[in-house]
Amino acid sequence: MQKVLLDVGETPTVVIQAIGGDLRISGREGAQLEAQAPEKGELKVEKTEEGVEISCRSGCLLFLPRGSKIDAGDIGGDGRITDTQGDVLIRTIGGDLSLRRMGKTSLERVGGDAQIREVEGDLMIDHIGGDAVIQGITGDTRLRRVGGDLLLGEVSGSIEVMIGGDAVVDLKAIPGTVAKVQAGSDLSCRLPKDPSARIQLQVGGEMHVPSGLVSDGEAQTLDVTLGGGEAEIELSAGGDLQLKYGKSTEGYDADFVGGMLSEVDVKLAEMEAHFNALGIGMDSFDADRIGERVRRSVRQAQHRAERATQKAEDVARKARGKHLNFKFDVDGEWPDLRFADFTESQPVVSDEERLTILHMVENGKLSVDDAEALLQALEGES
Repeated sequence: MQKVLLDVGETPTVVIQAIGGDLRISGREGAQLEAQAPEKGELKVEKTEEGVEISCRSGCLLFLPRGSKIDAGDIGGDGRITDTQGDVLIRTIGGDLSLRRMGKTSLERVGGDAQIREVEGDLMIDHIGGDAVIQGITGDTRLRRVGGDLLLGEVSGSIEVMIGGDAVVDLKAIPGTVAKVQAGSDLSCRLPKDPSARIQLQVGGEMHVPSGLVSDGEAQTLDVTLGGGEAEIELSAGGDLQLKYGKSTEGYDADFVGGMLSEVDVKLAEMEAHFNALGIGMDSFDADRIGERVRRSVRQAQHRAERATQKAEDVARKARGKHLNFKFDVDGEWPDLRFADFTESQPVVSDEERLTILHMVENGKLSVDDAEALLQALEGES
């Protein structure tokens, strides 16, 4: 394993020229940078007047001062970044992206899925090839193109997003903000209980809105002002569009499920980075394989929860009777957002992995509780 330690100050500019594999970045207190990579990764770390320049032909694990400013070029694999406060600019992520507790963030292209939470500032992304979960943005959010589905919520600034698939969005409708959401397929939008907004709706399929706004479900446009009209909202769907008020009271709402998945996935990224740091050079411990199996177990649990929720909503609709079949806050008629293939078989922990985990406990690198939790996740237990 290659390991480089440098004192770079508390607010350095970290220029990442190119990473051939996955990139893991974790911010921490202090003024020291730590870079790790496999022995044959050709890790290069050079100090500059403003900070440091880094490149690596393989995957790379970085621990940076929390106030670091990050300027990254091409990342060949996945990117996972947590706990940084400086501005972040990334040009290309070839695989999936996971961000949490970040400063202002800009990306040009993400090849796979993106899960982003808790950004203090604006979020700007030109292209996401797969699905996206975006939650907890204090500034403006602009997604020029999301190729798959989108789950969006808790955004305090203005919003401009274009989605190729389905979209589930939760808008705050804060006075002075503008929200423009365009979905290629179905769109479900939730607003506060008593919004003050000017709303424009356009659909290619059916429109479902709270009673009193429109009586004809076949209408394809709607322009209405609620309250003082202090926020502007434009929603467009190639398929069906559903508008709702207030918080969901039926089962697991889509924003809760997505938030849970994002929360767990970021924690997993942190754990995966930890095991990568410990596992480099250990032939019996495949950190990437373990990370994928833990993630698969989490997604299988999510899939089971979604199916249970769907059954509960089906029962509730039948109980209401045909004359009460229309209720605008029921989500069950909308397609579920899928973030993974859940058809794979239950994982099995190898003897080598068990021995490695036991050795880590014996050497004080892993607590007994953490070891038990890891083994349960690897075995697919919920």
